[in-house]
Amino acid sequence: MSNRCNLIRDILPLYVEGMVSTDTREFVREHLKHCEECRAELEHMQKPADPIPDADIVPLKRIKKELFVKRLQTVFFTAILACAIVTVAFGILTSPEFFPYSDHLFRVIDGADGSITITFDHKVTGYSCVKEFDNETQTEIYRINAWTTTWDLYSSNRGKQNMIIPSDRENKIQIFYAQNDGSEDVLIYGINENTEENGVTLPRLILMPYFLLAIAALIILAMMRFLLKNKSAFTIWLDRMLLFPISYIAAQLCTKGICFTTYSSQRDFCILILVTILFYFATLTGTSLYKAKIAPSQKKDEKKR
Repeated sequence: MSNRCNLIRDILPLYVEGMVSTDTREFVREHLKHCEECRAELEHMQKPADPIPDADIVPLKRIKKELFVKRLQTVFFTAILACAIVTVAFGILTSPEFFPYSDHLFRVIDGADGSITITFDHKVTGYSCVKEFDNETQTEIYRINAWTTTWDLYSSNRGKQNMIIPSDRENKIQIFYAQNDGSEDVLIYGINENTEENGVTLPRLILMPYFLLAIAALIILAMMRFLLKNKSAFTIWLDRMLLFPISYIAAQLCTKGICFTTYSSQRDFCILILVTILFYFATLTGTSLYKAKIAPSQKKDEKKR
């Protein structure tokens, strides 16, 4: 490479930017006509440079994404918690309050076609009927109850409740009113041929075994969490699993308190499971938000150490 080429290459950056005099520009052009290497160098300089990413953009995008995820989690946490509170309130407000037996609570009417109509008082907003069959006496046994709820008293008007037992039957029939308060069932239609007592409808204890199972699961998972505390791969999943029995226990205490007896087991258990699921997702999201909040302070403490 000649000295002239070295001189031209020193001038080329100014030439490309148009910062040379007219004589210098003509001198460079004349040289470029005959020098292939300098011409290649000029073409290389004239190519658009690849944009250099701003070092501040990547962290900014990451922070923006983290803020969006955190905002989304906050909205989800608030919505789930609100649904859980509404469900608990709904479960309490719609809990049946059973009526004890009274002569004015209902009327039993024999129809001309053999059917039996039971007309309840206007304060009754709901009823249920369980049918049994006594093979020994060939008798159809109906056990009915009647209730109202706080929700029905203040926010709904279901009208007068009527129950009809059809006439297409070949067996004798007995109808008992179950008071669902530990008192004896009252025979309101038919003759009791088995015993002098009418029997008592007992509440179900279905909620107690599940509550004890949740406590046992909580203890076992807590022990496993303590024993495996140094294995992060296991502790992450154990922390998530621990939240479910905690959520079930909280749901039981919020909806039924420490009362484990129920005369409407299917309804109570369904509400309990629904509240448990809502509590679980709420606590899971809340835990994630809490960890994200304390993470910066933990990093600062680690750096100080």
